[in-house]
Amino acid sequence: MDLGEHALGLLFATVAALAWSAFSFLVNMALRDAPVLRVTACLSTLNALLVTLFALAAIPHAAFVPKLEKTLLWVLLAGVFHIGISRSFFYVAIHRLGPNRSVPVAMSYPFVTALLAWPLLGEPLTLRILLGLAVLLLGISFIVRSTPARSEGPPPAPGWRTLGWAAAGVTSVLWGVAAIFFKRASLDIHPLAVASYALMVGAAVAWMIAFGEAARSGFPAIPRRAWPWLLAASVFQATAVPAYNYALKHTLAVNVTAIVSAQPLIALVIGWLFLREAENITPRLCAGALLTVAGTLIVVL
Repeated sequence: MDLGEHALGLLFATVAALAWSAFSFLVNMALRDAPVLRVTACLSTLNALLVTLFALAAIPHAAFVPKLEKTLLWVLLAGVFHIGISRSFFYVAIHRLGPNRSVPVAMSYPFVTALLAWPLLGEPLTLRILLGLAVLLLGISFIVRSTPARSEGPPPAPGWRTLGWAAAGVTSVLWGVAAIFFKRASLDIHPLAVASYALMVGAAVAWMIAFGEAARSGFPAIPRRAWPWLLAASVFQATAVPAYNYALKHTLAVNVTAIVSAQPLIALVIGWLFLREAENITPRLCAGALLTVAGTLIVVL
C-alpha cells in the first residue's frame, strides 16, 4: 500500500472520530430542556440534506443507481434501524447519561456485528471475538458502576438513568444489526450513496416517531437557544460521514475501524477539558472506557 494513501486514510479516519466525538457533546447541549425525539428528527433531516448535497457533488450520479434489486431493501433497513430508530435511542442515552457514559456502551456494536456476521455473512466466530466480548463486558460493568454525571436542576426520578443505560444498549444492538445492511448495500453502490439514501429514510422514520410521541404528549417547540448547538452538531456529523467513507477508500478497513472505535477515549478527553464537573470524570469511568475500547479492538483487529 502506498504510504501517502495510507497516511491520508488515517487522517480521514481521525477526522471522522474527532467529529463524531464532538458531535455527541453538541447533541447533549442541544437536548437541554428540548424534546429529544423532535431534536432527533430535525438533526437527522439536516444530516441527510448535508450528506446528500456532498454526495451529489462528489460522486457521479450513476453511483446512486443500484444494479441488484435487493440493494434498496438493504438501504431501507439500514435507514430504519441505524438512523431512524437507533438515533432516537442514542440521543435518549446521551440526554440521560451524558456522552462519556453513553458513547462507550453504544460503540460496542462491532461485537454485535461480528456475532451476526457469523450466520448471515459466513464470517468466522473466533476465540479472539469471544475474548473481546469478555473485556468489553468488563469495561461496561465499570462504566455502569461509576459515579453518574451531574445533572442540572433537581435530582432525576428513579429509573431515569436506568432507561438511559437501556437506550445505550439498544443503540449498540441496532448499530450492530444495521452494519450488516450497510455492508450488503455498499457492495452494489457507492458508500456515500448508501449513506445518503439511508439518512433520508432514517429522517422520515425519525419524524414518524416524533409525530407519534406528539400525538400522545403534545409537540413542544425546540427552544431557540438549542438551535446553534443543533446546527453545529449537524455540521460535525455531516463531516464525519464522508471522512469515514474516504478513509475506507484510502486505507484498510481494519485501520479505520480501530481509529473510529477510540471515540470513548476521545470523548473522555473532551469531557475532561471542557465539561469536567458536569461529566464527573472518575478513575472507574476512565478504566471502563479503556476496557471497552480494548475489547472492541480485540474484535476488529
